Amino acid sequence: MAVSPIGTPAQPTQSAGATAKLADTYDSFLRLLTTQLKFQDPLSPMDSNQFVEQLVQFSGVEQQIAINKNLEQLLSLESNNVASTAINMIGKMAMAEGDTIGLTDGEAKYAYDLPKNAESVTIAILNEQGQIVYSTPGQTTQGNHEFAWDGESSSGETMPEGEYTVRVSATDADGNAITAATYIIGRVTRVDSGADGISIVIGGIKVPVGTVRSVREA
Repeated sequence: MAVSPIGTPAQPTQSAGATAKLADTYDSFLRLLTTQLKFQDPLSPMDSNQFVEQLVQFSGVEQQIAINKNLEQLLSLESNNVASTAINMIGKMAMAEGDTIGLTDGEAKYAYDLPKNAESVTIAILNEQGQIVYSTPGQTTQGNHEFAWDGESSSGETMPEGEYTVRVSATDADGNAITAATYIIGRVTRVDSGADGISIVIGGIKVPVGTVRSVREA
């Protein structure tokens, strides 16, 4: 089991860059103000209200940058918490939203959720070319149902390892279609951190950690 690096070298944040830029601008403003006060005409002094207004504007910008900095820190803490939670999933069985998972060691596990009782349910397994290689009736009661495919086609042929998709077709007593949510189930083997956030790998498939619906011991 491998763990991709979660931590990354510290990068300058937007608030840090804005703070540095504000400091430079503020210093320039103070130097300009001092110079103007030094060389102002005593008989026609400058309007101090303009300087006060600019100081107030600088103060408002400074406060906004401070707020952004605090938000960045909160987001960083939240990201670290998510990463820690994801790492603790490694080696455990997780159920995540999705319909495609890799056939590994002759098994692929799925689940589907029915919002209400169905009259009939058909579970179909499709290969990477979109061809149905296996189909079977499924449970029709409302709720979550797990399904383990042993990697054999409907004709008894052993299918090669690869990615396979589950398709659940359900209808009620009036023949109306019922939409069933589908999930993939597998052992968590890796945790990745990227631009899109924290992801875990289940059965060779990378899924966002936010799509995980349950975790249990293997």
